[in-house]
Amino acid sequence: MLNATSRLLCGAIAAALILFAVHAEAAVVSGIYTSPAGKPLPDHQLHFENRISGDMYLTRTGDDGSFASDLPPGTYDLRAERGLVVRPGIRVDGPEALNVGRVSDGAPFDVRRPFEREGILSPLLDTEAPATAHLAGAAGAPSGAPSATQNAASIPNVAPSQTH
Repeated sequence: MLNATSRLLCGAIAAALILFAVHAEAAVVSGIYTSPAGKPLPDHQLHFENRISGDMYLTRTGDDGSFASDLPPGTYDLRAERGLVVRPGIRVDGPEALNVGRVSDGAPFDVRRPFEREGILSPLLDTEAPATAHLAGAAGAPSGAPSATQNAASIPNVAPSQTH
């Protein structure tokens, strides 16, 4: 009994240390989202896009236009609801909080809008996993479903390497 209890306690301590180490690297990035005239924009969706991995971290603005998000180390572009980059190159180096100040939505006829347009669609899966979690199978497929190469292997005269 003591052996099982000590294993459980050691496992819990190890898990807590890992979670603390992962969370210790994240930094809170905050600011205020405004219109081109300087008026705070409440209830707008913003997203931080990691320049290397493409991971996106979503946040909403409060009643006063303020926003905040925990971000792991990396370089991010802050994008508006429809994808316009409103603050490029936000660099997160460690756990220090970072305030980017007032961020403007940009002019209504900004020439960058058609080239930077992107949006976030409704999710394909309903899960409690974070948006950046990697799924075992293909998106939308149950975990026990066969992969594309397993399906191709069952088709006569088609090699798995030909199914790209």
